[in-house]
Amino acid sequence: MDTVMGFSVHMDFEGQKLAERLFQIIVVAFGVVGWLYGYYIQDFSMTVLTLGAGFLLACLVTLPPWPIYRRYPLKWAPSQDTSSTPSTSSQENTSSKKKKK
Repeated sequence: MDTVMGFSVHMDFEGQKLAERLFQIIVVAFGVVGWLYGYYIQDFSMTVLTLGAGFLLACLVTLPPWPIYRRYPLKWAPSQDTSSTPSTSSQENTSSKKKKK
């Protein structure tokens, strides 16, 4: 399932790595700024609110599969022809084993 209601819902591996890194940077940055601001004004609730705002921003930036997270699509191997039957290949294996002995 690649789309839901016309929106793409997949993210490639490089996009997942980038999203994880951005999430961590945003949350840590807001945590540090919130802690410093809360320490300065001596109000722990401002620290928590700042961290919460950073968490919401990080979710908005990293959870939807934005096009920036879909730059490197996977290149799948081409499908193989399945017209040969398995019995033919097993017969070839048996005859090659007999020749080796």
